[in-house]
Amino acid sequence: MRILSMADLHGRAEMLSPFKGIDVDLVAFCGDLHNLEPADQTRPAAEALARIGPHVLIVPGNMDPKEIVPDIWRRAGLKMVHRHSCQHGDCGFVGFGGMVVRDKRRLEDPNRYYYTDEDVYESLTQLYGDISDSSTRIVLAHQPPRNSKDLIYSGERTGSVGLRHFVEDFQPDLLICGHIHEDRGEAEIGSTKVVNVGEIRKGYAAIIELDDEIKVEWIEP
Repeated sequence: MRILSMADLHGRAEMLSPFKGIDVDLVAFCGDLHNLEPADQTRPAAEALARIGPHVLIVPGNMDPKEIVPDIWRRAGLKMVHRHSCQHGDCGFVGFGGMVVRDKRRLEDPNRYYYTDEDVYESLTQLYGDISDSSTRIVLAHQPPRNSKDLIYSGERTGSVGLRHFVEDFQPDLLICGHIHEDRGEAEIGSTKVVNVGEIRKGYAAIIELDDEIKVEWIEP
């Protein structure tokens, strides 16, 4: 299976046009398709992403407006796997989007995908049984796990602790994420390969090939 993996478009629908008709089996988008735009401005990006391939899985990012994207994505033909599992061929997917916030008051924002580390861990743990027998087990996330492709310019590590603990405890085969634009690349947590696909708004993406091993082909502007 070949998976075109992207994240962090931030509303720049025109950046998706080169990928239309690309030879992949699946498209995985790891959040921030939008940039908190109103509904009429979110549709072009959703529709452009849907045109890339017949199967597009997506989780939301912290900049995808929570009150409007579920309906817009469904109408465009995108399959949202946030807090859900799904199967594609021999591969099982679980998803958890958004980001963890330190200030718990931010959890009250009705239009943002904000969570606690406890919620991330508990939700993924409950979902994981759905895919535990799959030949390849894949997590789609927006925020990286702590201490793995989550280094920002200041030198601070900003990934999710709950996601890190989940990966350590369950060891999925692959975790695909974005969010931290400046730490694009691959890492490993035990037997789990972590791929931060970078910022498609600037032309960065990856094709991940699943065969006897997991191989990453990087796409650059």
